[in-house]
Amino acid sequence: HMWELPDFGELDVGHVKALGQHDAELLLSYLTVPYLRVPLVAAFFASDDRIHSLQSPVLQELLDAVLFEPGAHLPLDFAYLEPVDVPTSAPTLLGTPHHLLLNELCRSPETLLRSVHGLAKQALDLDTGSIKSSTATVIL
Repeated sequence: HMWELPDFGELDVGHVKALGQHDAELLLSYLTVPYLRVPLVAAFFASDDRIHSLQSPVLQELLDAVLFEPGAHLPLDFAYLEPVDVPTSAPTLLGTPHHLLLNELCRSPETLLRSVHGLAKQALDLDTGSIKSSTATVIL
């Protein structure tokens, strides 16, 4: 149990914390769900009020790690088997024969693509045309 959750650093403007306590708790809880982590974290940052938090290098690295983490590997021989009990007696079946991102794009692309599209649109909306703007780190 923690009384103070991490704030993931300060943003460039006005010494504002990258995330408040509520958002930090939400993000940390999303990180505990391996199979749903990719769409949940992408949707988290795609919301209008959180795009600026990506100015934080720690949160940029976190998003990158979530999107490109390979996850548990499921050998191709087991790809069509399903766990039959909960909790499973065969934890090797709790994986994917592909990377988590590729698996998400193959199985349920709508949520992830909507979030990525939202992030890209918001990043373009922040573009002031100057590399020295305070929002350049979000865009890059």
